[in-house]
Amino acid sequence: MPLIIPCADLRNNYNKISQICHKTNEAIYITKNGSNDLVLLSDEAYNQLSKASYETEEERIDRLISEHFNKYYSSFEKFKKDIYKKIDFALNEIENGKAIPMEKVVSEMEAKYNDNKTV
Repeated sequence: MPLIIPCADLRNNYNKISQICHKTNEAIYITKNGSNDLVLLSDEAYNQLSKASYETEEERIDRLISEHFNKYYSSFEKFKKDIYKKIDFALNEIENGKAIPMEKVVSEMEAKYNDNKTV
């Protein structure tokens, strides 16, 4: 839930508000006479937001893949081992008749997506 504070609090409690901005890395909304007036961000949060807005879609996808990879794998060898394990598991599922044809999966996804799209 966003933090919303009146402008007087910003003036009177700057250090506390600054600490909250840096700790949460979230925006703080400043009101003036009961209406939205400003949005306050830490420098780090602003730089991340600014950088994200200048990324191309390809750069954004590459960054997200790298972040995901780094979160789950400490090396490419561990990644390969995990992929091979998942492929072996999938092949075993197919051999045991537990697989679902891709056409059915795609058909179900399309139906679900189209149902949600009309809502």
